[in-house]
Amino acid sequence: MPDFGFPAQPRQAVLASLIAGLRRDSDDARIETVTGRYADITRSMGGRVTEALHLEKSIRDLSSYDEAIALTEARASTIQAGLDQMVGSIQTLTDQTDLLRLNGTDQNLETLSYQARDTLDSLVSALNIDFGGRALFAGDESGGVALADAGTIFDTATTALEGHADAASAFAALEAEFMDPGGAFDTTFYQGGAGRAPSSDIAPGERVNYTVKADEAPFRQALMSVAALSAAFDTSNGIPDDQRRELLSFVATEMRSSIGGVIGIQGRLGSVEARISDVKARNVAAESALTIQYNDLTAADGFESALRLTEFENQLETAFSSTARIAQLSLAQYI
Repeated sequence: MPDFGFPAQPRQAVLASLIAGLRRDSDDARIETVTGRYADITRSMGGRVTEALHLEKSIRDLSSYDEAIALTEARASTIQAGLDQMVGSIQTLTDQTDLLRLNGTDQNLETLSYQARDTLDSLVSALNIDFGGRALFAGDESGGVALADAGTIFDTATTALEGHADAASAFAALEAEFMDPGGAFDTTFYQGGAGRAPSSDIAPGERVNYTVKADEAPFRQALMSVAALSAAFDTSNGIPDDQRRELLSFVATEMRSSIGGVIGIQGRLGSVEARISDVKARNVAAESALTIQYNDLTAADGFESALRLTEFENQLETAFSSTARIAQLSLAQYI
């Protein structure tokens, strides 16, 4: 018996399903043509999909360290810039002190104290630099500053130098405030954390700590000697006049020592920077090698993908035309 009725609806459903599949295949072919990589790795690679996924994860893991390395490099570079500024400032002041220590006039020496006060401001500013909201010389203290302001340090140094029998006693009192545990440096000047800043992961199993703290001995020495020089020829304070020139020999010795100490810290930090650079180069090489393997494994043939895309587009065009013709059929056309 002939099959009469309205066959258009079921035929349209079959065509709609066919069109949906052709669209998916066409989209996959288009992606492969543009990217040169399989659109559906699982379907295209069969048994090697696990290998591809493992390579993809390894590449992603290495890439995840890029930001940490960049941040660590930037912070270390900023610290080095601060240390360079400190060494230059202290060296200039030391040269001036050596020049005026024996033959400088009172006016020259008063000017030297003003210069030292400016240098003290510069040193405190260098040790209070921050990067991304973190004070770089404050250890494990995430906010705030590493040091109190230069005025506080100057006032304390001045008070420590006043009222002593000789310059040696005055400088010993100053050293106690800056260098001894429980002195003013520990209780008032240094405002950072007791511990070092957290180390950074820069590669699997690789961590670096680039922390430099403002309470390290060379910085204490530098601030102490420069603060003493700032006060030495400030005639408004109570330092005995016969001790002012004598203080210069103590100041010059401590400043020279602090320069060597700061340069030593720069060398320590430079070793960390070199390690970061080595790890970065190793990560880049490993990521490049893994990417080549991944591309070789997942690469689609661009020419073949383009041919498939053309074929699917032609089939879609035919399917759409067939759908349109079926939609225009009437019962009379079937009888």
